Amino acid sequence: MRNLTASQRKIIGSERHVWPNELAFAEAIYAERLELIQEDILARGLSVVILFDPENMYWLTGYQTIGYFTFQAMCIPASGKPVIVTRVVNRDMALALPTIGDAISVFDTQDHVDVLEAYLKDTVPTGQIGIDTTSRYLNICDYTRLVDRLGGRFKPFINVIEAHRMVKTSYELDRMRAAASAVKAGIDAALKTIAVGKTDNDLAAALYQGSIAAGSEYIGHPPMVVTGPRSELCFALWKRNTIKKGDVVLLEGAGCVDRYHAMMSRSAVVGKATDEHKTTADALVEILETAIDTIKPGVTAGEVDFACRQKVEKRGLGQYFKSRTAYGIGIGFPPNWAEGHIYSLRPNDPMVLQPNMTFHVIPTMFRTGFGMAISDSVRVTEDGCEILTNYPRDLMEIDA
Repeated sequence: MRNLTASQRKIIGSERHVWPNELAFAEAIYAERLELIQEDILARGLSVVILFDPENMYWLTGYQTIGYFTFQAMCIPASGKPVIVTRVVNRDMALALPTIGDAISVFDTQDHVDVLEAYLKDTVPTGQIGIDTTSRYLNICDYTRLVDRLGGRFKPFINVIEAHRMVKTSYELDRMRAAASAVKAGIDAALKTIAVGKTDNDLAAALYQGSIAAGSEYIGHPPMVVTGPRSELCFALWKRNTIKKGDVVLLEGAGCVDRYHAMMSRSAVVGKATDEHKTTADALVEILETAIDTIKPGVTAGEVDFACRQKVEKRGLGQYFKSRTAYGIGIGFPPNWAEGHIYSLRPNDPMVLQPNMTFHVIPTMFRTGFGMAISDSVRVTEDGCEILTNYPRDLMEIDA
């Protein structure tokens, strides 16, 4: 607290105002999650664990802010509620939640590593500190400075929370089904907007409007809305391009409810589809339906991917099927709407599928002059696969 003004000290000591309705789920659910993680902390002989990913913080406590572009760290003690070290403007959001014990403010005149170091030395003067070194939100400079200052006290704490996030609960699935309804509304609105003379911006606006009006919050990644020859470029987005007869339109969107996402893709041709368009769309639908037919508990991720890849190879289109068959979905904060960094359906992956795992099955091909995607979000059931984003899969031909 050194070098703070009187007004800054007043903020630090000010009264908190708890808003339980800010939580997505009942407080007891977060208490159960915290107990799970603290059992792991004790089993590893750690005194405290530091988290940096907003997704993991959210899963554990319900805490969210769009202010994670600046440094923040959540400290999970072996007993007691988590404490977050965050920029002062995020303090009220953190303290609005009954799941968080305290918020240590970082003022814009302070060095965040200084503040975190001081907090750890004051509250955990001895003992081992678990740290998630895989987090994209812990940069090399900050990590190096922490190690230099706290010596050999750090121990890896990797993929512990992520393992719990892979299998969804009934209340998480409720949010994902609501997100699926929202993205279907957005994709439907965008498809109905396609016409010669419209722009790809018109389609993006319709997709956003449709999904948000249907209940979606802000999503973790911009939707893919691209038309004409630019659809050949993976991750190209709308850019004020006017739609012309013969253009392929690629739409991929997401819905988000309480940070839980569902995604889908559909493709269309303005006018009559060529044989190449039809062949590509047929292959994509076959990949998608093969995945849906193959997904069930006990099957490995690699086996599902192999079944899909065999279909593509038989069609002679293997060179265009470059990516994994599906990626895990659930919690997402920008710039990511998926859990694909945790689990996926990809070649030779030995992961065994379990009920209530959720995936975005995303068959995509980028060919000369156009690209297409036809995808759905799914859940692994007790004996098969539930489609979350039920919507016609046929390649649409738009009158021109």
